[in-house]
Parts: sequence; C-alpha cells; structure tokens
Amino acid sequence: MINDKKPLVSVLVAAYNVEEYVAHCIETVIKQKYNNLEIIIVDDASTDNTGKIVDDFVSKDSRITVFHHSINKGLSSARNTGLEHAHGEYITFIDSDDWIEPDYVEYLMKIINETSSDIAMSRNSFTSQLHEQIQIDHIYSITPEDMLCDVLYNHVNVAVWNRMYKKTVIGDRRFRPELKTGEGLQFNTQVIPHAITIGVGLRRVYVYNVDNDSSATKKPNIDKQAYGAIETMKIIKNNLVPRSARLDDAVDYQCFATELYAMIHLVRAKACKEHQDFYRYLVHEIRHTAPRTFTMEISTGQKMKSLAAWISPRLTVEASIFWRYRLKRKQRV
Repeated sequence: MINDKKPLVSVLVAAYNVEEYVAHCIETVIKQKYNNLEIIIVDDASTDNTGKIVDDFVSKDSRITVFHHSINKGLSSARNTGLEHAHGEYITFIDSDDWIEPDYVEYLMKIINETSSDIAMSRNSFTSQLHEQIQIDHIYSITPEDMLCDVLYNHVNVAVWNRMYKKTVIGDRRFRPELKTGEGLQFNTQVIPHAITIGVGLRRVYVYNVDNDSSATKKPNIDKQAYGAIETMKIIKNNLVPRSARLDDAVDYQCFATELYAMIHLVRAKACKEHQDFYRYLVHEIRHTAPRTFTMEISTGQKMKSLAAWISPRLTVEASIFWRYRLKRKQRV
C-alpha cells in the first residue's frame, strides 16, 4: 500500500535478456523498507523469459507496472520509457542484473532530507564479490561542479544507479538512444548542472553484479565500446554547460580515460592492425594528454597510471586487461 505521507519514489528497471537475474533484482525492490514506491519495469523486447518473469510480478505487488517494447530499442530508450511513465517526486534507476539492500531507497532519501539536496548518491557500492560494509558513514553536501568532477575523474561510478534524482531536476532531459555506450555518463552531465545541491553518503546499499558474463562491458565490442565511447565523449565535451577551467580539466581527463578504455577493447579483440588508424589516433591522444593529468584532481595511483600510459599506452592497457578481466578486479583509470 502506498504511504501518502512520504514522497513517492519511482524505481525504474530496464530489462533485456536477464532471465537469470531479474527476479532477484525485483524482489529486492519489493522488499524495500521505504514502501511508498512505484516500480516501473520496461522489457526491451527480450528474447528469453525475461518478459514472462516480470509480468508474473504484477499480480504479486500492486506497485509494479510493466511495459513491453515490441522491438529492441536499447537501454536508453527503455529508461526513457520508464521516465515518461514515472509519477514519483524522486526517481532512481536499478540495472536489472544488479540488486539493492533493503535500505537502499530509505538511505538515499535520508541523504536528500538531511542535505536538502536535489540529487543523492552513495560514493560506494557492494559488488557480487565485495560484501564488506563501510564502518563509519558520513553524510554531507557538495556542489554540482564537485559531483561532475567526481564523475568525470572516475572518483565515483559514472552510471545513474546508486543515485536518487529529484524529478524536477531531470525535467524533460532524456537518455540519448543514438549513443552506443556511455549513456549514463552523458545523462549525468545533462542533469547534474541543473541541481542546486548534491547530497552524498558513504554507506553501501547497491550491489553491482560483476559476475554477469553477458554484460555489455564484459565482451570486447569495437564498434560500441571503442568507437562508440569516443563519440560519446565528443558529444559530452561539446555540450556540457556551464563550463569552468576546473570542469575543462575534468572533461579532458575523462577523454583520456575513455581513450584507454577504447584501446582495451581493441587489444582484447586483437584488432589493432585491422583498425590501425584508430589505434594510432588513440596512442597519440593518450600520450598527448597524459602529462597534463599530473596537475589534475586525481589520486597518486591515477597519476602513476597516467605516467605509465605516457611511456607505453599499449603496456598500460595490457596490464589493465590482466587486472580487470583475469583477476576480475575493478580498476579505476
């Protein structure tokens, strides 16, 4: 039953071919301590049992509404469908192969209330392999520029999950379906500048699934994750407003990180010779930007990686591949 005394929160779940994970995802949403929710699930024309699984939940909980795309339109369009039907004062996104802790919504709303903010985020998350909770929490507020720098410098995840957005801040801004990747980062760079205050906490309440081998980021995809990533960053660089010298540096750093990411997909696909001009472009851009990053707002570890990339982009990428895909450890660029 919806509690009118609390603001309505719309939980948006876009689902495509996730029959192995989606039921658990939805169950963790249903079990939220904060119960004034509308749960909107968009099945993006799945070819497995995802559509049937999510339909079965409608009879179990009156807060759930399911929409089905007749053709596969992609993650951005599925999220946009959810946004078009969302009635909540606040909106949060959950990836359909991830799951959330029972106090996920409650905690993010606590951050909103304690900081009088338009967007709330936790700086940390669990993964399907990391289960240790933060021992000392701290809730505080930052400016939109601070959050943009955090995102662009990879100090926090660039995605839209693990966040709570006030609907009026999102307004009529939407995900861009034409983007092949980086839709969450692009959405954040559109929405964050329109907030007045950002609330931040440290507690882990979101579980990012690193064990889904069918995830788009797990398999090398040159068109999507290499060329597509570079194209997304060009759009962000050309459209992010307002700008400052500080944000210009942060955007340049994310371009640098994206170029390394694109090269990772080229190397993993063993396609450097086939895409020789693109490979040379990436090497040139990485070596050109790397020295500039030494004066940017990044950690010592990030500066060491920049130094390694300046010396040898290829060896740096090979090391990243070993760390991330063989040892299965998430590494921030």
